[in-house]
Amino acid sequence: MDTAKKYIKDVDTLVPRPDIALEVMSMAHSAQCSIQEMASKIEMDPNLTANMLRLANSAYFGHMREITSIKDIIVRLGFDSVKLIAITGASSGLMKTPQQAYNLEPGSLWHHSHASAVLSSVIVKYAKVEDGSSIYTASLLHDIGKVILNRPLQIAISNAKKTNQKYANLIELEESLLDTNHAKVGMALLQSWGLPENITNPVGLHHTQNTKEAEHINAKIVYLSNFLVESIGIRSVMPENLAFNVQEFIDQNQVLPDVPSFHENMEKIIDEFFYQFNETVSLC
Repeated sequence: MDTAKKYIKDVDTLVPRPDIALEVMSMAHSAQCSIQEMASKIEMDPNLTANMLRLANSAYFGHMREITSIKDIIVRLGFDSVKLIAITGASSGLMKTPQQAYNLEPGSLWHHSHASAVLSSVIVKYAKVEDGSSIYTASLLHDIGKVILNRPLQIAISNAKKTNQKYANLIELEESLLDTNHAKVGMALLQSWGLPENITNPVGLHHTQNTKEAEHINAKIVYLSNFLVESIGIRSVMPENLAFNVQEFIDQNQVLPDVPSFHENMEKIIDEFFYQFNETVSLC
């Protein structure tokens, strides 16, 4: 058995599968799906319904007047926006728990993941990439493997303290102690949930550059959004309390994925990101 798959063998006890959100994403791709069918499916989950209504009424989704029902969301925002709102609403509950092995306080993983998704959507707009909803979803879920590996890594770190081994980065630590890493485990989990390759592959590659697979635009943007959010420092700290110097970042990071229209528009992208993230972070 692949090592990553070993860790997701009993995954339902650790990370409940967001069935309704996944069904909504699938329904949105079907030409036969009706608005009423989709609304009825979403309304089967009251928590998801409440989260979606909060998100739909944020400036991030460009509301013109108050949205009061799931049918309103679908009619006024369209199926693509419904996919994003559904997976966001469902994912917030999965990633708000503390991840002690990764030194992440309650909510920190969610803040980082949500920030990465919002930033990726801004980068997608400037790059004029068509597969925006898949990139958003991959960015949102890129670190979900940490939820799975938190407890095994805690145990492994405790057992390894006597060795005084030093590791260059998190991936090296995980590979040494667990023979896998959170990117691979996250990809295996999302594959088991039936998500497509244009979502699962970027999740598995979000710490990888300079390979053929990592050259796909989805993988480049997910990598870039994760790297940027890490550089900004968003965990449980709100962006307004942070200072981020775009030119300093560019000077210090010369080797970044080549994403269309990113470098020349980076200041605008960062400004839009901060605005949109602030609009939505308190809603989930």
